[in-house]
Amino acid sequence: MMESKTAPPAVRFGTFEVDFESRELRKRGLRVRLEEKPFQILELLLERPGGVVTRQTLREKLWPDTHVGYEQSLNTAVNKLRELLGDSSQSPRFVETLPRVGYRFIAPVDRPGRTQAYAAKKMLAVLPFENLGGDPEQEFFAEGLTEELISHLGQLNPKRLGVIARTSAIQYRGSKKNIGEIARELRVEYVLEGSVRRQEKSVRVAAQLIGARDQTHLWAASYDRELRDILAVQHDVARHVVTALAPELLPGQNTVQGAADPAAHEAYLRGRFFSSQRSEEALKKAIAYFEQALSLDPNCARASYGIADCSGLLSWFGALSPREAGQRAAAAASRALQIDDSLGEAHASMGLVRYWFEWDWLGAEQEFLRAIELNPSCASAHQWYASFLGAMGRLDEAQAEHQLARQLDPLSLIISMGAADPHFYAHQYDQAITLLRGILEQEPRFFPALFNLGRVCVEKGMYPEAIATFEKAVQLSGNREGRPALAHAYAKAGRTSVARSILAETKINTGGRYLASPMIARIHLGLGEIDEAFEWLHKGIEERSYWIAFLKVDPVYDEIRPDPRFRELLLRAGFDS
Repeated sequence: MMESKTAPPAVRFGTFEVDFESRELRKRGLRVRLEEKPFQILELLLERPGGVVTRQTLREKLWPDTHVGYEQSLNTAVNKLRELLGDSSQSPRFVETLPRVGYRFIAPVDRPGRTQAYAAKKMLAVLPFENLGGDPEQEFFAEGLTEELISHLGQLNPKRLGVIARTSAIQYRGSKKNIGEIARELRVEYVLEGSVRRQEKSVRVAAQLIGARDQTHLWAASYDRELRDILAVQHDVARHVVTALAPELLPGQNTVQGAADPAAHEAYLRGRFFSSQRSEEALKKAIAYFEQALSLDPNCARASYGIADCSGLLSWFGALSPREAGQRAAAAASRALQIDDSLGEAHASMGLVRYWFEWDWLGAEQEFLRAIELNPSCASAHQWYASFLGAMGRLDEAQAEHQLARQLDPLSLIISMGAADPHFYAHQYDQAITLLRGILEQEPRFFPALFNLGRVCVEKGMYPEAIATFEKAVQLSGNREGRPALAHAYAKAGRTSVARSILAETKINTGGRYLASPMIARIHLGLGEIDEAFEWLHKGIEERSYWIAFLKVDPVYDEIRPDPRFRELLLRAGFDS
């Protein structure tokens, strides 16, 4: 029998009650006989009501040694469960089927006798470890250790312990705020802080865990180790933190490691340091360091998925074509999964490849769900899955997933910006503008928010505001895709001569850089040149442009949606309609 690690002793839904200790299902107090496999499926579904349990997970946990007849066994067990619940696959009240993906429990669940302490996931923030060595060159090492601990702690007991993402935590580097203030801003119960002093071949790490409510020091330790033992230091710190939080928060079996070789591990940390900077130059440096780590330690899975993520982002900068970026990212993500398929981040990277470049919508969702299942504290997995759901038109789900990402990374501008997307796709332009302006109040030079605000203003007919916003975005970023967006705004505002001038300049002056064809299609749409717009959209499909992923929901295409040629585009991109 399976042992439920997260479910309370009993739960209720509808007229049913499930007792996990006695392993009984009751209807109106009367016991209903349910075979073991259907009960185990129900148990897994009730661990995460509203969450998806994938078919892959069900196979791994319930039929690990079955290679023939698994599909029939699963279907039979689900049908038996539905029959006893009086449920229907066509009009489900309890168990919803996601074709080829898995199942989801959709009814409200009551957990009688469940205490607040049990119900709440504890939240922890790992503040940037201070570099006491004084050498700015070693800052990457302190930052890398911080990120390693965040990743490690995030996977120790993900159903009970949530960890704030690095992009939010790192903003408190050198902060004068006290622990109480930081905890309130991040909405966490615990804070881990520490320092690193590196000297030649040795390192000293000091760390302390603080309870945010009364700023009590719950645990403290220091380590003096040779650099080859740095992974053991990370593991020990993570283990002691969880032990200090509460007796029931025991470390899980999945430990996260970087490279085993000290030199490879250092190269990996340098790669993470540069990849977090998100500039084209920094991304290229990050890839070089990740490749160095892999040359020293071919089993460094995290360096491999780091290459995948950086390659995908370079396409947005125009440094790589989508086909080249997609091929590089797919190869790197595949290699990471071959090395260690238990890493949630590697599955998230593969999900992004499936989503942005391959348009394998089913495969993308499966990878994102697997990533979240393995590491629920992975903010980027929630962020990318939310973006995917929005692109699929599943806007309520997208908004909910964005909220989860923001809880894990509340200070991330890119994640906060993503919350405006479902409003934009739903034509709720005022809500989207409010969110984007709020982000720009925090960081007026944040190019992605300026770009998206310009798009919203165009659709709302606020052309002067859109033009001013795009002009500022282009000035600040130098990103070439801002120019076509600006031209589109000029065209919609009736300033066609300026729009045509930018169009001609854009088509001629490529400078060897990639520029997405759908962006040129926007200019033609603004000019009312529909045939030309379709021509460039077809080019976008041929070049595997990432903008095609948003074809189904982007309001810029509303005027051509009734055209039969648009349905042809959707079908070529793998959309049903």
